[in-house]
Amino acid sequence: MHIAITLADNKGLESSISSVFARCPFYILIDPKTKIFTIEENPAQNASGGAGVKAAQWMIDKEATAVITGNLGPKAHDVLSSANMPAFKSQGGNIEETLKAYNEKELESFFEPNVDAHSGIQK
Repeated sequence: MHIAITLADNKGLESSISSVFARCPFYILIDPKTKIFTIEENPAQNASGGAGVKAAQWMIDKEATAVITGNLGPKAHDVLSSANMPAFKSQGGNIEETLKAYNEKELESFFEPNVDAHSGIQK
């Protein structure tokens, strides 16, 4: 079992959590109990379109059991929901704090998207 968390950088367990889902630079796939992890580049980060769908499908292909991110757009939300993959809103902080909040069931669930489509695109 592992969850996926959006990252702004690749510094192992010291990585900063990204508020962006589909266009964050990295994802950490981590077992919330053992803290065994891998960090992978986001294949959707520079997509010309459909980044939310591509990132969500990547999570499904990696068999993540949940996603933690700061923001989630409507298309990514739809893909994750159709796969019955829960998504939770990050409270910021670091990975250790985020895992603690996840394990203690303190993270808010995304019952619906909280940003508009294309909100992660840097202008």
